[in-house]
Amino acid sequence: MRRFWPQPLSAPAAGPAAALLRWVRALPEAIRPRIALRITRAGLWFTITILLTGIGAFLSANNLIFLILSALLATLVVSGNLNRLTLAGLEVEFEPPEHLFAKEDASGRFLIRNTKSWFPSFALRLTSANENGLRTAVFIPLIAPGEIVAFHADVCFARRGRYRENGFAFSSRFPFGFAERRARVTLLAEVLVYPELRDHHLIHPLFADVLAEAEARRQGRGAEFHQLRPYRYEDDARHIDWRATARHGEMHLREYAIEQQEDVELWLDLGGWQRQPFEDAISALATQSLDLHRRGIGLRFRSQDCDLTIPVQNTIYGLLQYLALAEPEPLARPFPPASVPPAVPLLLYAATRDRAPAALSSRTLTAAAAAPAT
Repeated sequence: MRRFWPQPLSAPAAGPAAALLRWVRALPEAIRPRIALRITRAGLWFTITILLTGIGAFLSANNLIFLILSALLATLVVSGNLNRLTLAGLEVEFEPPEHLFAKEDASGRFLIRNTKSWFPSFALRLTSANENGLRTAVFIPLIAPGEIVAFHADVCFARRGRYRENGFAFSSRFPFGFAERRARVTLLAEVLVYPELRDHHLIHPLFADVLAEAEARRQGRGAEFHQLRPYRYEDDARHIDWRATARHGEMHLREYAIEQQEDVELWLDLGGWQRQPFEDAISALATQSLDLHRRGIGLRFRSQDCDLTIPVQNTIYGLLQYLALAEPEPLARPFPPASVPPAVPLLLYAATRDRAPAALSSRTLTAAAAAPAT
């Protein structure tokens, strides 16, 4: 079974020491068997039939029974060789979706190439070697020599983060189903999975209060005239300038400037977390920030090692990428009281309430508040 790299890898380090280190790291993968054999029920009964036929042939010394025994053994040998040829020379390329969230089904694109020049591959099943990857097995009836088969399949990843190795496996019972051979293939491709989205975080009373304050702050903004431009079908008809329309002979619209400032601030204190409460907080932040973005509300995200303003400095997906890779820092210092902005809707996630500045004690969600509702 060959391995296929869908993305170019960085150049390996030079030198004897680096080569020895790469060899040591690759040793466990090299000695692990890539093809596993499992005898099926049909294969077990066929083996018992061969044994009984052989016993009968030696006890009776009948040439006809010896001929039948030879045919049965030849069938077993041919079946094994054809099964091995079916799994040989296969390459797989996996193209993940652009944006992928944990525990969410998404459609990924697979390309399977048969590099053999003379023998096709029959009755293949592509499955995941672990809990991440394909949701269900995919059956491919035939791949001709040199042919590439492309298809989309549902994929799902259990946790957020960066997946550098996605294990898949081919299996086949061709031609007679006496045995099922399973061959592993490893894709050295990087897949970034965003945190899990949970709807119950959107109806939390504290988040609802912050959202109401943000909506109130947006009232009255954007009153400064920016430019006059032709009307588009998606524009609000209330902003049509009828004088300019009469002057140009076509509808024109008055466009107003919108102040580029954040409406909501979401903070994450990285210190003092246990693993599962931290994952719950990350999921809550991802869900709420994405909801704010879809409402057209600007936000600022802060942690001890990150400060993003959306959409001025970055996009919402830049924040989701940070949340996908964020890790708790036991030695992180709490936010200083002087860093709290005045009169801005703000929500802080902290492991314990005593890590929050005094001004944010009523706007702090701890581990218990971030946990999923039961």
